[in-house]
Amino acid sequence: MNLTFAPATIVGFCLVLVRSSAFVTLCPPFNSPALPARVKVGFAVSLSFLLATRIGEQVTDISTSALIAGFGSQFLAGLGLAAFVFVIFQALQSAGELIDLQVGFSMGALLDPLSGNMSAPIGRFHQLLGITILFAINGHVLVTRAFLESVHAAPLGKIDTGALAEGLVHMVATLLIASIEIALPIITALFLTEVALGLLGKAAPQLNILVIGFGLKAMIAFSLLSATLVLLPGSTESLVGQGIRAAGRIFRG
Repeated sequence: MNLTFAPATIVGFCLVLVRSSAFVTLCPPFNSPALPARVKVGFAVSLSFLLATRIGEQVTDISTSALIAGFGSQFLAGLGLAAFVFVIFQALQSAGELIDLQVGFSMGALLDPLSGNMSAPIGRFHQLLGITILFAINGHVLVTRAFLESVHAAPLGKIDTGALAEGLVHMVATLLIASIEIALPIITALFLTEVALGLLGKAAPQLNILVIGFGLKAMIAFSLLSATLVLLPGSTESLVGQGIRAAGRIFRG
């Protein structure tokens, strides 16, 4: 049996493969090191087969310079969409790291074998929980659909880089605000605990406030953490939606 492909389809497949590979490399939850590399490659190739004809129909120039420029545009488009979701999704981990810093767990950060970075317990817990919630709310489907819509909106990957940079700056600001909002109840309680311990230290200097304070803050943090976890699904869904909508505005102009 002989399989034949139109030249335009082959060119379209190569272009989409560059775009989907950049997308899968950075975009949560597909960028997780826990996901086998062959699964990521298979997913990127599947998207490329699905969209090869769509992109191939738009290609009018297959010269070397045009193809190199096309590969660059596709890479930037895939990376840009993934960056919006990645940046906004980092708010969950940043909120956990703020709590770690306030409690004192950051001093005991260990190397995370999955990400290869130093990670404190609450920050890593928020990251894993966020990925779990993302699958539970079908966030992976929303993100994949956003990729497909971005291809239909900008098949050749041509986007306004100025608008992309402005959108990413806005998303970083949203990340900072969201991370503070998520961690604010626990941070406020820990701050009040610090004030109370300071007053106690003045009233009873013989007490070892450092030892008492570490255990007390850890107990308060874990107690309030269990009460605030119910808010994370709504926050995750809202943040992912904001990232996808912001990216959609870039591709739709």
